[in-house]
Amino acid sequence: MNDLRNQDSLKARTLRGNTLAYLQKHRGRPQYRHAPKAGRAANKVLRPLSRKFGPGVSSLRSHWADVIGERWAQLSKPTAIRGSTGAKTLHIEAKGPAAAMLQADSASILNKVNQFLGAGAIAKIMVKQGRIRIQPETTPPPPQLYEKLETDDDGSLQAALDKLGSRLMSRPIIK
Repeated sequence: MNDLRNQDSLKARTLRGNTLAYLQKHRGRPQYRHAPKAGRAANKVLRPLSRKFGPGVSSLRSHWADVIGERWAQLSKPTAIRGSTGAKTLHIEAKGPAAAMLQADSASILNKVNQFLGAGAIAKIMVKQGRIRIQPETTPPPPQLYEKLETDDDGSLQAALDKLGSRLMSRPIIK
């Protein structure tokens, strides 16, 4: 009787051992890795495209004041670069009558833009009238304001006025 029990337990152990060996050998696939960050994935796609098709309007927009000058940069902004290779058009949106002035000066602007983007990057400039928000210049408050506030003991009034002043300075000036 004991021999039968020993044989059953030996068979059970053997089967269990075979099962564990089989499971270790034929485990499922490892879990998928998480998705890459969107910026990294977009870079892998956009970098070869930018090499193939040239720079976009975002690089021009960030250096617009350096390219055409501070005066024109306050009155205009580049909106798009459209067209096929060799015949690309730079679309510029300008405030009011500055559009006509920019169109009249388009030859020199075209030279400056091509100097920035590379020779022959842009073939033509199209200027359109639109609304341009001008960033207000931040000027410090007059010194008389601080002289009068020094009488406040806990500084709460000065803090409140500083907060109000910073909010007013950050709002665009509508002309």
